[in-house]
This record gives sequence, structure tokens and C-alpha cells, in this order.
Amino acid sequence: MILIGRAAIVILLSSILHPSALLAQERGLEHYLQAGEANSPLLKDLDFQIEGLGLDSAKLSAMYGPQVNGSGGFLYAPRGTKWGYDEAITNGGLYSALLGAQVPLFNSARKRTQLDAITVQGGSIRTSAANTVLDLRRAITAQYITTFADQRSFAFVGTQTSLLEEEERVMRGLVERGVYQQTDLLTLQVNLQAQRIALRQVKALYRNDLYQLNQLCGISDTTATTLAAPQLDPPVGFERANSPVIQQFQLDSVSNTIADRSVDAAYKPRLSAGADLGLNAISLTTIPNRFGGSAGLNLLVPIYDGRQRQLEHDRLALRESTRKAYRDFYVDQLDQRHAQFSEALRRSSALLDDLRHQSNEEERLIALYKVELEHGLVRLTDLFMVLGTHATTVTSMIQSEADRVRIINELMYLK
Repeated sequence: MILIGRAAIVILLSSILHPSALLAQERGLEHYLQAGEANSPLLKDLDFQIEGLGLDSAKLSAMYGPQVNGSGGFLYAPRGTKWGYDEAITNGGLYSALLGAQVPLFNSARKRTQLDAITVQGGSIRTSAANTVLDLRRAITAQYITTFADQRSFAFVGTQTSLLEEEERVMRGLVERGVYQQTDLLTLQVNLQAQRIALRQVKALYRNDLYQLNQLCGISDTTATTLAAPQLDPPVGFERANSPVIQQFQLDSVSNTIADRSVDAAYKPRLSAGADLGLNAISLTTIPNRFGGSAGLNLLVPIYDGRQRQLEHDRLALRESTRKAYRDFYVDQLDQRHAQFSEALRRSSALLDDLRHQSNEEERLIALYKVELEHGLVRLTDLFMVLGTHATTVTSMIQSEADRVRIINELMYLK
């Protein structure tokens, strides 16, 4: 029989409730979420794309403003009596230096449509950024939950190992006094060695998952860290309109409307004004007298294109019908997933309550064994049995707590 010290029992019970006491520097979930968002190259890329759209808008506005160009030409075509180009074709030469300007007129509808398309594109990028943030926060939180569960397991296994190490020292003295047999000590030592191996295994798992958490967040620090318990509360309500995917469906609808308008805008008459000023001569001798200018209008009126305009409207109508079908299907799936996670959360909470009750009962039993062991009334196998049962319960409780928080994580970032 083994005499378990009162202090060891206190350590065992306190470690179950406060596993972070066995480790050092503590960091919370928010630290990793902020680091992940700050270090994400994809979010930085999307920010740059939004800035680029501002440049696209400025470029588009400039395209519909006056365009000024300079041009020049020099052509000399020598000819003889029986050779050379026909002078009616070449005029003998061409000497020009012109400054020209053109400006499109009455294009506000076409310009507005293109600017609206850029605005919708910006909305899509922002929606993509929001979607990326949700995915990133959900992934980081899921990895944090896994690592925290490893930390709790490491603390619990470490406490059990310390408990057996203390009892081994007590057992040695009892064997020397003949209270226990040598086989009892060897049995305890075998169990202690198995516990030490389990401790190394769970430590390696914890360290590996912590490295993965740091890598996911772009953190280069590899020192051991204590994780604070994730404080996640189930969302009170669920609003589909907040989903970035649903918002993207709405933006796609606006994009289809703008594309439909752009078809009509492309068939509006196009009018532009142009003017030039400078030199235009065909002979070197007349250059001083050939400085001048010109101005005019250019008009383009679409008349017939083989019904391409109507066909494009029909194609866009089909695209809008497809969008609606995908949106309706996604909304149904979103509602079903929300109901599924809500039901899973209720079941997980009920199971966790049962496991906590079971753990409390086992802790009471351990306290009773403590008293009986001090009086030599409990066998060694009884100790191993109750500790093994309690270890199984605590492991299940840690896993159930992690599962419950994972479900809350899915509900928080449902999209």
C-alpha cells in the first residue's frame, strides 16, 4: 500500500482547476489574433488592391478629360525626269510639327458606369478582406483551442507524474520497514516510468502545436508559453446579412446591373472635339507661311450590330438567374449549419456538465483514499485504479471543453 502525501493531493486537484500555474509566461487568444491579422500577407495585398482602385478611378477620370499630344514629321521625296515617286502622291515632301488636343463630349453616362464598376470592385475586395479575416481568426482560434487542450493535458500528466514520484520515495521507506513487498515498489516504478514517457509525449505534442500556432500567426518566437483559457461566449443571435459570402452575392447583383447599363452606354452616340495648332508644309520654301490650326468634331452613331446588344442583355439575365440560384442554396445551407452547431453546442454543454460532476465525485473518492492510505487500508492496485479512472475522466473533460469551445468558434465565425 502507498501513503499519498496531503500536499500531493492538493497539487493534483489544483492543477486540474488551474493548469497554467505549472507553466510560465501567459498569453491570451487576442494576442495571437492581432498578430495573425497584422502579419497576414493576404490582408496586406487586399489593402494594396483597394489603394490601387483609387488610382484606377483617377486614371479613368483622366481618360474622359482633354488629351493633348505633340507630333512631328519629316518626309523628303527626291525625283528626276525618269525616276522618283509621283509628286501627286508625295507632294515632294512633308514637314509638320503639330500640337493637338481631343476631348470626348457627352460621355457622363459611360463614365459613371465605369466608375460604378470600380466602386463595386472595391466592395468585392473589402468583402474578400472581411472573409479572409473571418477565416484567419477561426483558424487561429481553432489552433489556439487545440494547443490549450494540450497544455491542460501536459499539466495534468505532469501532476500525476509528480504524485507517483513522491509516492515512490514514500514506498522505498515502507519497503525497507517491511510494510510493503519489493514487487509493490517495482510495480510503482514501472507505472512511474510509463507516466514519464506519457509526459514527454504530451509535452512534444504541446510544443509542436504551439509552434504551429506561432507559424499561423507569423510569430517567430519559439519559447514555451502559457496560454490563457479562451473566453468565448456563444453569439446571442445570427444575422445572415453579416456573412461576407451573402454580401458578395449582393455585390454580384449590383455588378450585373452595372454590366447591363454598360451595354446600353456602349451603344450611345459618341461625340468628340479635336483641334491642332502648328506647322504643316510640303515644301521647305513655304514653311514660314504654313503655320496654322484646325478644329473639328467626330461623331460615331451605332446603327446595326446583328442584335448583339440584345444578346448581351440576355446573357447577363442568365448570369443573374444563376446568382440567385446559388444564393438561395447557400442561404439554406447557412441556416442548416447554424442549427447544426447550435444543437451540437447544447449536447456538448450537457456532456461537459456530466463529466464535471463525475470528476468531482472522483476527487471526493481520492480524498477518501488519502485518509485510508495514511492508515494502510488501501491496496496499491486500488490507487492505480482510481488514478487511472480519474485520468480518463479528466482527459475526456479536457477534450469536451475543447470541443465545446470549437463549436462556439464555428458559430462566431459562421459565414
